[in-house]
Amino acid sequence: MQEFQKGLIVRTISGHDKNMVYLVCDVIGSTVLLVNGKNRPIDNPKKKNVKHIIKVGLSNELLDLMNNNKLDNSMIIRLLKKYN
Repeated sequence: MQEFQKGLIVRTISGHDKNMVYLVCDVIGSTVLLVNGKNRPIDNPKKKNVKHIIKVGLSNELLDLMNNNKLDNSMIIRLLKKYN
């Protein structure tokens, strides 16, 4: 089983949002909270089972911003464009 952590860029592999790219903002057991800045902003994350996502990359820049509470939706959108 894959290990997931905050700041990880993931792609969904099932569900109505299949093939969408998200940022992991929190890990709770076998579920993760995902944001993409558009339809899933920071204040309304999507809850997803870890078996329905795959790792795409890790953004240390986003992780630093998350830890300092300076991350906003526009930054997430701009950074995730690289992975779409």
